[in-house]
Amino acid sequence: RYGGSSTFCRSSLAMVEQCLRGEELRARHQAALLKLRKKALREKARAELAWLGHQKCCLENLQDSKGASAMAEKQHKILAELKEEQAEIQHLQNIYRAAHQERKLLLKQQREILMMRHSTAQLQEKLRNLAG
Repeated sequence: RYGGSSTFCRSSLAMVEQCLRGEELRARHQAALLKLRKKALREKARAELAWLGHQKCCLENLQDSKGASAMAEKQHKILAELKEEQAEIQHLQNIYRAAHQERKLLLKQQREILMMRHSTAQLQEKLRNLAG
């Protein structure tokens, strides 16, 4: 009876360890995805700003102050959107990081509980052997 319980504790402990490894892998993947999203966002904004800058120069050369002003406004709007998106990504990173830490803590606590149960089962078995 107690040997089976000990085996169960070991297999449960192995499952918790596997969950911890999976959690670490998921966290790394999530961080990598957000980093890629941030990079793509910067590249997109950089390309849009370069294009608008070119258009603005062309309009200034044509002495179209209204058009150049409109291009400057669009550039400002793109920069504002970039800041907003970056703030959202940072917020998501913070949320994912906190959730990861909570899950990791829960799994570690589960591992400690299982290790205590395993130790208790071993001690009970030793006591039974000494008594028997």
